Amino acid sequence: MNRRWLSSSGVLGLGLLVSCGGGSTSPYGGGGGGGTPPADCASSGASATITATSSFTFSPSTATISAGQKVCWVNNTGIAHTVTSDDARFTGGNLPSPGTVVVTFPTAGSYAFHCSIHLPPTYYMTGTITVQ
Repeated sequence: MNRRWLSSSGVLGLGLLVSCGGGSTSPYGGGGGGGTPPADCASSGASATITATSSFTFSPSTATISAGQKVCWVNNTGIAHTVTSDDARFTGGNLPSPGTVVVTFPTAGSYAFHCSIHLPPTYYMTGTITVQ
């Protein structure tokens, strides 16, 4: 095998790995935008859990929490999804399968979200987090 190809492909692979590390600059954090998501929602300390379903919905589609609490999205469908803020006020990011995304909501308000892969009118992967 050509050693020059192996050497340059190894450097390229390392560069891609480093550049994909990501990281959230949002005060709302996010498990999918950077870092390592927790193994499951129970260990995350989340006050609410939302599940991506095989029928391409989020269940439940709404959750109400107090300011400073966390929401955990879980996906075991075998299909990748995202947790995307409708107005960029929080960072959720990729929701692989299996996987979780945890977001802390420090400020009261209404936060609409959707899966950017599975949009209406074909799918209804949308929801709202109400923070009191």
